[in-house]
Amino acid sequence: MIDDIALATAAARTGGEYLTSRLGKANLTRWVERDVKLAEDAQAEALIVGHLTRHSRHPILTEEAGWIGEPARGDAAYWVVDPLDGSFNFLHGIPLCAVSVALCRGLQPVLGCVHDFIHGETCAGGPGLGLRVNGQAAAADAHRGGILGTGIPAAAGDRPPSLAQALAHWRKVRMLGTAALSLAWVAQGRLGGYEESGIRWWDVAGGLALVAGAGGRFEVGPAAGRDASDGLDPVDPLHVRAWSAPATGISSF
Repeated sequence: MIDDIALATAAARTGGEYLTSRLGKANLTRWVERDVKLAEDAQAEALIVGHLTRHSRHPILTEEAGWIGEPARGDAAYWVVDPLDGSFNFLHGIPLCAVSVALCRGLQPVLGCVHDFIHGETCAGGPGLGLRVNGQAAAADAHRGGILGTGIPAAAGDRPPSLAQALAHWRKVRMLGTAALSLAWVAQGRLGGYEESGIRWWDVAGGLALVAGAGGRFEVGPAAGRDASDGLDPVDPLHVRAWSAPATGISSF
């Protein structure tokens, strides 16, 4: 298991090194609904996937290419890669974005790494594995939190939780433009919780592993208006809630 954490971390840093070299040089290739696709997304993903496939035989689910190898079935292990979560921020020079790599079984993260390459902060961990930041054991600060992280997904028709409703339970609401980094901050207690509907598994898998590693909790269900009678698939739009531990006493869940 420790070897898998090391592999996830090395793969994420491989992508991050490349993206760091491209800061201020992002190449927009196309618009997708309300989001962007950059040449850097595809190149970072290729580097990360290449690193994983050299050291692991698990199939890989990526944001850009979809499944690489046979899709994982049941509780078979597979990697999940978001090569650049926060592409829009990256394009506009907003220093909030991250690389996310996770090992999962079904819709349960086994371990994950979220690498904030701009600020040099690498978070890694998972259920039963704890949380480490830049290699050092970390825990959420009980006196911080009270802030809900959310977002507006690129998929048309999905909306964040009502801000008026959220403010009845949380002191503040923040939209960072990156679910992976938001969840890494929940794991560390910078944010008290995170909720978003219409989000994708590759956006949140690594961050949810960190929340669980730090002793927090999360829930994954179908996005608003989606029929989940046949079960959920890792490529389906999701509704995700996560909150840090220890509890702050202010929560919408």
